[in-house]
This record gives sequence, C-alpha cells and structure tokens, in this order.
Amino acid sequence: MDIISQNAKTNTEKLYAIVDALPSFTRNYFYFGAVNNSVLTKLSYARDLKYFFEYAVNYYPYFPDKEVKDLTLEDLKQITPLDIDNFVKWMSESRNLKDKTLARRRTSVSILYEYLINTERKLEYNPVVGSSSIRIDQPDYVTYLKMDEQMVLLDCIKNGTGLTKRQLLYHEKYKERDLAIVFLFLDTGLRISELQALNIDDMVIFDNPYHPEKSECYVKALRKGHKKSREYTKVYFSDESKNYLRDYLDLRESMGESFKEGTPLFVTLDGNRLSIREIQQMLKKYVKASLHRSDISVHKLRSSFAMEFYKAEKNILVLQQRMGHKSVAATNIYARASDKEMAVIESRNWRTNN
Repeated sequence: MDIISQNAKTNTEKLYAIVDALPSFTRNYFYFGAVNNSVLTKLSYARDLKYFFEYAVNYYPYFPDKEVKDLTLEDLKQITPLDIDNFVKWMSESRNLKDKTLARRRTSVSILYEYLINTERKLEYNPVVGSSSIRIDQPDYVTYLKMDEQMVLLDCIKNGTGLTKRQLLYHEKYKERDLAIVFLFLDTGLRISELQALNIDDMVIFDNPYHPEKSECYVKALRKGHKKSREYTKVYFSDESKNYLRDYLDLRESMGESFKEGTPLFVTLDGNRLSIREIQQMLKKYVKASLHRSDISVHKLRSSFAMEFYKAEKNILVLQQRMGHKSVAATNIYARASDKEMAVIESRNWRTNN
C-alpha cells in the first residue's frame, strides 16, 4: 500500500490524493468528464492512470527527466501504439498481471485519450486504438447458489439458523430488512449499487384484485450505463419479494417512521441509508453461518439469479433485459454455463442412452 492510500481515509479522499499527483491535464476528466461515474469507478481509473504515467516517465525515452506531475499534453502526443503494446507487455511479464487487469488498465488509458480528443479537443489521435487488443477468454462456468442453497441461506436470515449467540441478540432487529434485501437480489439480479441507491418512492406495487395478471411490482432503478441520461428502468420483482418488502416497511412504520420523497428503502437502525459495505458485510455473515462459504459475494447473488432464471425460462433475450446488459454477449456466459451444467447432469446414464 502506498503513502497516499495509507493517509487517505475515504474513497473520495483517496481519489483526490491520486488526482493531485497526476498530470494537470487529467483534472477536468475526473471533475467533469467522469461526473456520472461512482467514486469507486473514478478511483479505479485514477489508480490505473497513475500506474501508466509512472511507467511512462521511467521507460519511455521521450521525457527522461520528468516526474508524473510534470507531464504535458505535448508529452502525451509522443506516445505511440507500440509504446502502449510495450506497456501491456511489461505489465504481463514483469508484474504477472492477469489479462483482465491488463485490459482494464489499457482501457483506462484509452478513456482518457478519448476524453481529451472528443470533449476537450486537445488531442487528435488515440494510440491505444492502434495498439494490440487483449482477448479475455470467457469462462464457461459460474459460481452461484443453486435453489436449495438459496433456501438454506434464506432460512438462516428468517430463523437465525446457524448464527452465534451474539449474532442472535441483534437478529430480530434486522431480519425483515436483511430478508427483503437478499431475496430482492436473488429475485431480480440487481447490482449492489442499484439496490443500495433505491428510495421507497422508487418502489411501485399495483395490485389488481379483479385482474391479477395486470398486477405489477417493480423498482425504478438507475442501471449501469444509464447514469448519464438519468434514464430509469423498471426492474420487476415477484409477489414473494413484495411480501418481504411490505413486512419490512410495515415494521418501520409501526416504529413511528413516516416516509417522504427520497426516503431510503434500506436503512440502518438510525435511519441512515445502508452503505454498500454494510450490505456486503451483512451477506458475508449469513453466508458464513448458513453455507460455510467465503466465495459468495453480492455479485454472486446476481449470478445466482441469472443462472436459475435461465434454467427456468431458457430465454436469453429476456435475461439480458432483466440483467440490464447492453449486449447479449455479456449474458451468454450464463446460458453457456447453464447448458453445460445441464448437459453434464443429463449424461449421467450415458451407457443406457446408446
């Protein structure tokens, strides 16, 4: 861990500390160009650029006597596609970084160039475009919770099964909230940032007793890729999710809370919006207690939704829409993994099939 990371307390402080150490021509990108990105995303970009510029001043022959902060746009113009290839090769051979990390850092550099070309009109050429692309092999397996495992996890949240005595002391205070959160993840495939940002008025429940088929239950989520346009998407949830959400909100109302526009959907006992880290820690506790596993994160709940939804519906285009993927290529991993898994299971009696 570097000095910057040790001294900074929050992600925002870490971001500003790194940006202050970068060349001045990067500032507008972080303050204006990436305004719709989360702090964590911007922090990732900043770290990647810091890594690239440190390599540039140490290995490129164009500016041997400069520090990172001294680099100018004229310096940036001297970098060629071959220089980008050498940067990627150095990361791979000297740092043994995975292809996914190499591709991300290469992309971070490209994004900065594109901003300086298209938005600020200060550059004319992006050398990353002319460099060699990095192929990322898509795995044909997915780590996820099968339905029976999901039931074990949900039982732990409902009844405290497997929790320690200390954890049980607080369980009654949180179980309705935690159950609503975890089931909503498993029921919809929402990303953690999307769920964490939900307000109560983002939830729509329309019950039509005369025509049940016309009933609707959904949340209006600001999905990845739509933050700049502020275009909200209807993410539908089931009647079971509806019941858990109602139980949780009824509990809050019974304790004297009144809801208004902008009231967070999921809160701490103090009424503050639950943070992403708190959601992650909550899930980690239940997964450890119920399944004794350490490989199930909130993102794996999203994978669990995708895998079980595809098994049930076998409709990749609907899954793409439910997942909020721009391209069906991102959804294909779940179809491939599910089809392969089912093929292996069905091959159990292969001798009698011949």
